[in-house]
Amino acid sequence: MGLLHYAVTSDGEFIEVPKFFRFCEHRLSKLQMRLAKKSQHSKPWKILKPKIAKLHQLIARQRLDWQFKLAYHLFSDVSVIFIEDLQIANLVRRCKAKLGDNGQFLPNGQSAKSGLNKSLQDAVTINLLMS
Repeated sequence: MGLLHYAVTSDGEFIEVPKFFRFCEHRLSKLQMRLAKKSQHSKPWKILKPKIAKLHQLIARQRLDWQFKLAYHLFSDVSVIFIEDLQIANLVRRCKAKLGDNGQFLPNGQSAKSGLNKSLQDAVTINLLMS
């Protein structure tokens, strides 16, 4: 699993990481901002909830479809596949908080790591579906 290349074959073929969540992220955030402004369980709120669920379902189905197509492509061409067992939960864990001398929180790099976590989760979700 990588962020630039999902997999590399022995004949030099690079399989790019799909970014299904990244492509739908803007639409999802717009819908969620609209939902946050509505009062809960009102009629407009009930209209927006299925739209958000449908977008999440679209992302999940795109990942699943890509996973099956990749597996078909890999298994049709090769005889041996090596898989690396990574502890993904440790990779996407939040940074520990840093406290200063006066008790205030200091920057710990979590804001920079959150973008990396999104990309890791996008690649990992596909990886978990394959196993």
